[in-house]
Amino acid sequence: MKTYCFVVIVFILINLLLARCAKPVEQELQKPRLFITLKDDSGRSVSAATVRLYKNLTDTGIRQISDTAGVVIFSELDTTLYYWLAEKACITNRTSQTTLGRPLIPGAILYGYSVMFKTGTLKIINNSTEPYNVSDSIYNLTINKDTTFTIYKGTPYVAYRRAGSYLLHIEKVSAPGIGKDTLIKVKCGDTTILNIPY
Repeated sequence: MKTYCFVVIVFILINLLLARCAKPVEQELQKPRLFITLKDDSGRSVSAATVRLYKNLTDTGIRQISDTAGVVIFSELDTTLYYWLAEKACITNRTSQTTLGRPLIPGAILYGYSVMFKTGTLKIINNSTEPYNVSDSIYNLTINKDTTFTIYKGTPYVAYRRAGSYLLHIEKVSAPGIGKDTLIKVKCGDTTILNIPY
């Protein structure tokens, strides 16, 4: 009987020793998830909006439809930087948040929030070799062949703007203070083209 107890105690001690020395089981972290909430400019949830989540402009991405609370959930994502575009008819999130601005984190649930507005496209085409300054109350940009905003003949500067009327001031860089004002209207879902000079 003493031998039996001794063998049992030794067996238990060996198992405890092996259990302490054994390599710990590593838990695999879940892939990141991203919850995106969509609201309109009056704070109401936007349901049935198509949301495309993508890594870059060439990525076809993943598409989801927002639920009645205006939420889309993307699961099993990579740990990379993602962008999203939400659209329903002519309202989009192009003038709101379109990315978290950082790569996703393994095992984490991250949250994005976008406000959707009636949006149109503004296209400004410089048909001259002369650079032009174009400004309004929201943007101040130089349409110039030799600066950061380089626009070659026939290549437009494209901006997504909220639908509405904008008063633009356009002047030659070589003649500051002398320019023209023009009122443009950006319509929901349409493209407004401004050719300069005019």
